[in-house]
Amino acid sequence: MPTYAILGATGKTGAALLELLQKDPNNYINAYVRSKAKLLKQRPGLQKNTNVKIFEGSLSDIPLVASTLSPRVDVAFCVLATNENIPGVRIAQDTASSVIAALCHLRNRDIHFKPPKLIFLSSASLNPAMIGQFPAVAEMVITRAMSHVYADLRFAEETLRLHRSWLDVTFVQPGGLTEDVQKGHKLSVDKAADGFVSYLDLAAGMIEIAESGTYNWMGVSVNPTAKDVKFEPNAPPQVLRGLVWHFAPWLYWTCRSLRIVS
Repeated sequence: MPTYAILGATGKTGAALLELLQKDPNNYINAYVRSKAKLLKQRPGLQKNTNVKIFEGSLSDIPLVASTLSPRVDVAFCVLATNENIPGVRIAQDTASSVIAALCHLRNRDIHFKPPKLIFLSSASLNPAMIGQFPAVAEMVITRAMSHVYADLRFAEETLRLHRSWLDVTFVQPGGLTEDVQKGHKLSVDKAADGFVSYLDLAAGMIEIAESGTYNWMGVSVNPTAKDVKFEPNAPPQVLRGLVWHFAPWLYWTCRSLRIVS
């Protein structure tokens, strides 16, 4: 009976993972969230599921993160993320640093501790083999519209790679993400989809990676097999906002102080 940890269970990827993993009654799940109330509002029946244990608190609470990644956890999905190009964003690197610190804490308590396999959500844009297949103009726009997010992800990947001698990490690097039903997926180490993949298909691909026991220290894209995956309507305004925050990062904080953005 495998035990999974989901760091970021209220996010769209985390919610999709939670939905799919709960379908198998043999799965046990440790769900880390900043707000338990938000998670239970999303999934009211979760409180009655004895196979799911909820951990609530700050990501900087290392003992809490260590409890989420307790010695019996086989796989940890690190899916705390944002789609907004916020200047100075640190979600990915803070996740990587907290997870490493928590695993060191567990290893110091027990020299026989075996860390769980880490499956870390990243982006195809950080993989030269994948981003190089995009049209030059599209690549230029995307890398600028998400520049702060990619800088955060890049730092997180570099931090995790410093611990290659004792950790097992796979970087999941999809292209665009959208909310749609599960339609089928395939894994690729050298190609990202030109269009979008649904969060549910992304989650299914991440679970496949977890069950395969392969792809150690590799970048893997989860691509759709269906041709009719829904276009993400929020993508164009996110790109436009991202370009503004890239070229005028100070404007983000001005807008935030005026409560124009959250």
